[in-house]
Amino acid sequence: MKKYIMAVSVAVLSFWTHSQSDMSLTQKALKPVIAYQCGQELKDSKIWKVSTYLMQDGNKAKLEHNVCNCVGEKALKDIPATTLLKATVSEEAKNQVARQAVANSLKGCVQELVK
Repeated sequence: MKKYIMAVSVAVLSFWTHSQSDMSLTQKALKPVIAYQCGQELKDSKIWKVSTYLMQDGNKAKLEHNVCNCVGEKALKDIPATTLLKATVSEEAKNQVARQAVANSLKGCVQELVK
């Protein structure tokens, strides 16, 4: 039964991921997870703490929102559909995808927004 559900999910996910213009439903579902993970990573980062130390709380929150929104948009684009599918059915896989996605795109988004 589990293999059947997985096979159907792969077929559905493959159909959705062929859309070039919009995010897939899986990407849309994982975007909040990625954004949350991004926020946690930033708050735990010594570099983030030092670089935003003198910022007002409102400006710091806005920058965090913009960075994590960018991460959420870009993070999942290079992750294979099968990995995304696993993330929809496995909490461990979802957390792994979120960490990988944040790590892969965080630096680029910060540099993009700071320019």
